[in-house]
Amino acid sequence: MARDKRLPMKRPRPAAAGSWLALLAATTLGDAAGTLRAEVRADGLSDEGVYRLVVQSYDSTDGPVPGQDMRPVGSAQRAVTADELRHGVNVNLVEIRQSAANASAANAEGRRPLVVAWIEAGQPDLEFDGRTARPRAGNVYGVVKRGAQQDVVQISLDRKVTA
Repeated sequence: MARDKRLPMKRPRPAAAGSWLALLAATTLGDAAGTLRAEVRADGLSDEGVYRLVVQSYDSTDGPVPGQDMRPVGSAQRAVTADELRHGVNVNLVEIRQSAANASAANAEGRRPLVVAWIEAGQPDLEFDGRTARPRAGNVYGVVKRGAQQDVVQISLDRKVTA
């Protein structure tokens, strides 16, 4: 009798590696594009109303948060509820750079990529370009530094913009 052969277990691929978004970015924009998935969570929000969630990624920053003159390489926004944020919201971003070499050069200088997420209370204006948005006083936000090749990050919105 023939014995059943077991197939070797394959290592799971990162979630973003096989996504349609990653495929679309790679085929249309080449090496200047990448993808990122941010898993955003927040507690302690009022269940009444809808929030606008904005997530931005930067190749590098000199300080702990990006300045007003910096432009994100990736940005996304969507309407969310407090309940969704308690359970976690996945946001996929396409990151567009001038070239992959620019990101490598910034990382060689010791500056790590950064992801910023925040929420704004009230009805979201999704027609607004999220790349130019910045957190304002009173917004709840979170920041996480990531590795140059890391394509999934987790962000907890637990800080409040004071100025």
